[in-house]
Order: sequence, then structure tokens, then C-alpha cells
Amino acid sequence: MPNWTTTPPTTDEHHAFRILRTPTDQSFEAIVTAVEIAGTYTHYVSNRTIPCEGPPDCEHCQEGHSFRWHGYLSCIVPKTYEHCIFEFTKIPGKTFANYRQIHQEMRGCHFRSSRPSKRINGRVIISCKQYDANRYSLPKPPNIRQILCHIWNVQYKNTIQQYDPEHLAQQVIAAPNKRDGRYRSGSRAK
Repeated sequence: MPNWTTTPPTTDEHHAFRILRTPTDQSFEAIVTAVEIAGTYTHYVSNRTIPCEGPPDCEHCQEGHSFRWHGYLSCIVPKTYEHCIFEFTKIPGKTFANYRQIHQEMRGCHFRSSRPSKRINGRVIISCKQYDANRYSLPKPPNIRQILCHIWNVQYKNTIQQYDPEHLAQQVIAAPNKRDGRYRSGSRAK
């Protein structure tokens, strides 16, 4: 005999959250369900974002790949009610950091993200406000770090490691080439 329910199960652990970024042609609006930002330095290698392991173990740093910080927040999209993960970089992340400093947590931040230039690599602008608690009841946030480790196929550790990006920058050595900005036109890289 089947056990019928009126809603999908909420206790199952799963990793079926889409990672969404700010689109080029329209704004993105969502309400944060996470309590805090999950951020890490990443590399873009073989058409894929992967986490930086930090010095001295990161082979991608040793190979000279550039790195950048990415932040992640779980959120609900009001138009579709999809629970997803929103990815952003350091500069737009400062708006979220300011919101967190004022409100003590990210949960309930109603934000709009857009690219005014409508270019795929255009600057991202984020505006935040508090959501209407009478209008929305927010679901429990997922474990973003665990989900990202699953996606990246790396071991999940329930600890937060800190490392200094300035020290990391000193470790990165890239071979010079003719298009390198350190050399004037017409001079040869050795």
C-alpha cells in the first residue's frame, strides 16, 4: 500500500541545487535563506570553476593559474519558488557584507542583481532590502559548503580554513610571454 503525501519529502539530503549567476539581459531577484556567506578562492581551469587549495599545496597556483574569490548564498527565487545557490564575486559581495554588518545575518536579505552594461562579463550591481516576513516564510537553508564540495568532487570538511591571498599572490609565478602587460610592445620576453 503506498504512503501518499501532499508535499515532497523535506528530510532527504540531496545536492540538487542549481548554481545561478547574474544574467546579462535581465535582473535577478531572490531572498536569501542562508545565515552567512560561504566564500572561497577559486580557479577557472578547463572551462570549470574549482576551489583553490591555498599555498603550498595548490597545483593550479603552482601552474600559474589566476585565482579569484567567489561567494555563495542559498536563496529562494520569488518568481519560481526555486531554492538555489547564487554565485557572486568580491565586489558585489561587499554589498552583502554591508547588509550583514547592519542586520547581523544574511537570512531574509531580499536582493536584486543586474548587469547594467548587458555584457556577459559586465560589472554586477546588487541592491538589498529586508524581505517582508508577513509575505514569505523561508525554508531551512542547505549546507552550501557540502553541496559545493559534492559538485567540485572534493572532500567536505566542516571547518573553515583561512589563508592570506597576498601570500598566495606571491606564490604564483607565471612565465612571461609577448602579450604580457609587463613588457612594452616590440620588446621580447625572455
